[in-house]
Amino acid sequence: MKPRVMVIDDLESARQMVKRTLARSFEVYDFGSVAEALPALDRAEFDVIVTDLRMPGIDGLAGLKRFREKVPEIPVVIMTAFATVETAVEAMKAGAFDYLKKPFEPEELEILIQRAVELGRLRRENAKLKDALGGAFSIHGIVGQSAAMREMVALLERIAPSDVPVLIEGESGTGKDLVARAIHGMSRAGGPYLALNMSAIPENLAESELFGHEKGAFSGADQARPGFFAEAQGGTLFLDEIGLLPPLLQPKLLRVLEDGEYIPVGSRKPRKADVRIVCATNEDLRKAVDAGRFREDLYYRIRVVPIRLPPLRERREDIPLLVEHLVKKHALRLGRPPLLPDPEAMKALLDHPWPGNVRELEHAIERALLLARGEALALGDFPPELAPQPTSSGEPEGRFRAARDAWEKRYLEDLLREAGGSVGRAAELAGLHRSTLYEKLARYGLVEPKDEKA
Repeated sequence: MKPRVMVIDDLESARQMVKRTLARSFEVYDFGSVAEALPALDRAEFDVIVTDLRMPGIDGLAGLKRFREKVPEIPVVIMTAFATVETAVEAMKAGAFDYLKKPFEPEELEILIQRAVELGRLRRENAKLKDALGGAFSIHGIVGQSAAMREMVALLERIAPSDVPVLIEGESGTGKDLVARAIHGMSRAGGPYLALNMSAIPENLAESELFGHEKGAFSGADQARPGFFAEAQGGTLFLDEIGLLPPLLQPKLLRVLEDGEYIPVGSRKPRKADVRIVCATNEDLRKAVDAGRFREDLYYRIRVVPIRLPPLRERREDIPLLVEHLVKKHALRLGRPPLLPDPEAMKALLDHPWPGNVRELEHAIERALLLARGEALALGDFPPELAPQPTSSGEPEGRFRAARDAWEKRYLEDLLREAGGSVGRAAELAGLHRSTLYEKLARYGLVEPKDEKA
């Protein structure tokens, strides 16, 4: 079934032009005024509303407010022959999806309506998911019902449609990439989503990776290559572990954020960057600024909107929902039945400190699904560190450290195995700096200490 588009314009010729443009891909219903169109919203479901700005009676902006009150999930596009910056700002503040200046190209209108249809579909799906989870939410893989997560998602919904830089702060394994993807998914960006972990690229290649290079720019550059900024044009670029951005590149990233320009390696010609920047860090960037490792002006520029992603231990009430979500996510992939934990196992999941956060929980669920033999996930199917520790094993703090260390060693062993023994590849998979991973591996005897200098 074709998406339904409501078109409102007091000029018959304008309505017919829009109908001809959209008729191939959409069902178009036209109305001569807002007053005429409002009752139709009670009789049929529409996917997008397109309205002229200047009309007798109820104009486009007043109509927009009526539509937002009556059907808030339907995106509204404003058409106008008198577009100004002030008009655009007023329309966007009132909740318009976008605006078009007359005259416009047919292809421009069709692409914009298709984007609006997709946004409306996502809004309806998210609303259904919220209802299905009984007040919880599941947006782009973010699952929870705790107060902290509700506040975070409410913030995402407010800032995602804008293009302001966002800094996601949180421990390793909390799901910063999911939050960045959610921002992109809820934004108006029609371009791609690209992610770059600054700990995974050598310092001498970082500038080329970000900004691209010209042929002959350096030894081995036998052809020109676009960087992440060029490939993410019109979309979102997620820069993880931003605190590891080399000092020489920090002013260049600042220039992109302030002027929207960058220069590829080996070129003298600036390029325009139409890219939404989302950064993430698991360290205290303020301390990095105080230590002189990170520019203060860049810190404030990327932190226009800071988002703190709480660790799992601070939102234990989300664990049952996360478990159900992860079981559904991995059972089909692993070819296993979607079993849930029995009461003993669930209590252990709720009591565990989760130093590895949601990533650790996800690995635990995968393991349990693979090992389960009964009709539920038993405590023995989960990693052994989830089992309650004997009371004679020492003080609670000692038991916590023992469980944490046991989990971390097992995780590092599995990580090295997955990376084929390559520490560099393991650091990339874990999202850690190479030197940080060496320290952890050496502490557990998984590499020789002298390897740190390799």
